[in-house]
Amino acid sequence: MLAEERRMQLIEWSKLDGRIDALAAAGKLHVAVETVRRDLDVLQRRGLLRRVHGGAIAASRYSHEFTFPERQGRNPEQKLRIAQIASQYIPEEGCIFVDGGTTTEFLGEFLRNRPQLMVVTNSITLASQIGQSTTPVFFLSGRVRPTTLSAVGSKTVEDLRTYKAQIAFLGANGIDLDSGFSTVDPDEAAVKRKMIKNATETIVLADNSKFGSSYSAIFAGFESIDRLVTDVDADPAHVDALTEKGIEVVLA
Repeated sequence: MLAEERRMQLIEWSKLDGRIDALAAAGKLHVAVETVRRDLDVLQRRGLLRRVHGGAIAASRYSHEFTFPERQGRNPEQKLRIAQIASQYIPEEGCIFVDGGTTTEFLGEFLRNRPQLMVVTNSITLASQIGQSTTPVFFLSGRVRPTTLSAVGSKTVEDLRTYKAQIAFLGANGIDLDSGFSTVDPDEAAVKRKMIKNATETIVLADNSKFGSSYSAIFAGFESIDRLVTDVDADPAHVDALTEKGIEVVLA
């Protein structure tokens, strides 16, 4: 196979999966992993991929944000397992923050009928899930983002000033070993940062598709996150690197 044919195949795989694992690609192409890495470097210079630890990410993933229905249909089994494991850390009483997102939304069934627990959230869908149960729910005000169905902006941040939580359960669009935890919208990032600041502990819920991606709005460095709950298919290299950075990684 010629070099350009290899690179075209790498581009096709990146479009299908969103990312390229250099070692796995080398095995499929029957070439040395160094050859694949050189190909990825060439494709990055052309603006078609972005190199990350262990491989590359499709350039489209740095600008495209999936709609809420699209994200609901992505990896639902993994998200449910992640929520099940994360639910073990929900306190019996006190206050927790839960932000908007399709992974944190799966916590809904584990938050119903907990009369001693106060849930503060900016997620319309989560509030509607548990609002008719005995769990006290406080919905934050602000501008509702259509792509996440959650309240964001200065009013949301202002509302959070009056709350102190034991745990903040947050989602993330991207987890990058260089830049940290990110999302697409700066107003959404501001809400996440305030939740982190006003919580004793922060737990991020994210499936393996978020690893290696980085978006424009960074909301947390590694020192700000206590625990990450992800699925068993997460890249072991990323898991080890995050553990070395002081984050407890729990596999669901």
